[in-house]
Amino acid sequence: MEIVTHNATSLAWMGDALMTLRVREHLLDQGYQKADLLQKKSARICSAKAQAKILEALKEEDFFTDEEHRILQRGRNATIHSKAKNADGKTYLEATALEALLGYLYLYGHVERLEVCLQEILKKGDSL
Repeated sequence: MEIVTHNATSLAWMGDALMTLRVREHLLDQGYQKADLLQKKSARICSAKAQAKILEALKEEDFFTDEEHRILQRGRNATIHSKAKNADGKTYLEATALEALLGYLYLYGHVERLEVCLQEILKKGDSL
């Protein structure tokens, strides 16, 4: 088992940036160009509610490894001092869990798995 030295909020902070960047690239690749439409479509996938739904769908498919489940648990158990604008605490922590996983995969060099996860997230996000 790998020793993870970053706390869950640090992992989630990085994961949030990765997901936002990838979603924005994805939307541009789909041909969207108007800023207001890009923002609305991005928010549809990058919101806490959407991230929690995506995480739940991936769990139902038994998508995650045991190590990834441990990281997701760390993210869910994170001590968050900020409040989500449009989500309850449980939903916000589920979104934090998904972001923490992405941050972990990136920071600890699991680039291929990160790519697989992001592709699945985008697939699920497109159907929201």
